[in-house]
Amino acid sequence: MNILIPIDDKKNLCSMEENSSWAVALLKEGKAKKINFYKKREEIDEFTDYVVVVNKDEFVSDFFLEGIEILIAPMQRSIDEIIEAYMFRELHELSS
Repeated sequence: MNILIPIDDKKNLCSMEENSSWAVALLKEGKAKKINFYKKREEIDEFTDYVVVVNKDEFVSDFFLEGIEILIAPMQRSIDEIIEAYMFRELHELSS
C-alpha cells in the first residue's frame, strides 16, 4: 500500500498549494518499508492508494477522479506521525 504526502522543505505535511515535494510511503505488514521523495507529482510512477491532506478544503478532485482515497491528518505533521496515525486509524476519511 502506498500513501502520498505533500511535504515542505522540512519534510512535514503541508497544504498542496505550499508543498515543495511529495513523499510516497510504502507500507507493508504494518510498517513503513520505504519512503521515496519526488519534486513533482508527475514523477511518481507508483500506484497510490491514499493521499493525506491537512484539511477538508484542499483541492482533491483530481485524486477522486483517479480513484485515490483522501485522508485528513488533523494534527499529525511528520511522515512518521502520519504513518503511525494511519496504522491506528486516527486519520479522517474525506468522502467525495
